[in-house]
Amino acid sequence: MEDNNKDSQLETREHHINQLNKEAKTNIVSRIVIAIILVAIFIPCIILGGYFWLALIFFLILIMTHELCKAPQSIERKFKSIIYLFAYFMMFALVFYIFLKDLIIEYHNFIESGAEGSFSYDILKGFKAPQISLTCFCISIAFFFINVFIDDTFTIHDAFYLITMLFVVSLGLQCLIYLRFLPFLNVSNTVEVDPMFKYFTSSLLILYFLLGTCFNDVGAFFIGVLFGKHKFCPKISPKKTIEGFVGGVIISFIISFGFGMLLSCFGHPLLEGVLDLEHWYNILIISIIMPLSATLGDLLFSSIKRTFKIKDFGTILKSHGGILDRFDSIIVTSITTSLLIMVMGVGVIS
Repeated sequence: MEDNNKDSQLETREHHINQLNKEAKTNIVSRIVIAIILVAIFIPCIILGGYFWLALIFFLILIMTHELCKAPQSIERKFKSIIYLFAYFMMFALVFYIFLKDLIIEYHNFIESGAEGSFSYDILKGFKAPQISLTCFCISIAFFFINVFIDDTFTIHDAFYLITMLFVVSLGLQCLIYLRFLPFLNVSNTVEVDPMFKYFTSSLLILYFLLGTCFNDVGAFFIGVLFGKHKFCPKISPKKTIEGFVGGVIISFIISFGFGMLLSCFGHPLLEGVLDLEHWYNILIISIIMPLSATLGDLLFSSIKRTFKIKDFGTILKSHGGILDRFDSIIVTSITTSLLIMVMGVGVIS
């Protein structure tokens, strides 16, 4: 009788847990390996910050720009080299022009003040807030629309797609720089050179953001694979399930909110005056919104791939696609998180 009860319980448990085939198990192992490689690349750049973080953003621009230009093309229809060259130039301009703008302003103020000594520029305090350049926006519109008229293979849909994607992706990358450099804006020079702050405390905000975003993807994938039965958005992403979505949100919230509160309790707030123990509700709000925004970003980029009838944006990560396939949720969530922090920090962040 006891054996029959055990068999019945085992069958019930197996009924609730999806059986993984060989392909699914291989996919899980492959994702874990890729995650380890990406962590090994990102963590040192996050901790070292400064030019190391900018160098990583530089390489992301190279790969992402190539992938977003390649997506609309087919065997029969290829973009001309001038489209690629302009897209690269504009992406770099959109992401890094803020430093040039700030450098010019700082140098002008230095000359006007009549200060003695040589001029020095602090790159860590050169990114005060994400900005969209209206000049670059107008140049992009003019360039791509002119190509619609002179190039028979370049359509109005291509123009709108490239304009939109260049600004969305560049703004997302800007926000990644903002989240890493933001803690330096409200500290004095004496604190800034402190290694504890420079390499540890200042990196907590971007780590918090990445934990909240990435663990939504991780949780959604594993919960969906093991327990997913009800489709979440089959029209855009057939493999996503409601169980995976809920699981990803819960896991992301627990880890990110726990990370932020635990560090604040031990005297290491994510962002003094905005995301600290006194303002715990701000941490709560962002920890809830991050996984929701990450899911939205994933669906947004999936809809683009479905429109162009492609499986992935690239192949640099082998069977797991390109960099845009892995950074779709990060791009959108970085914009959302940065906007929330700016709103919460009005009058606090200088």
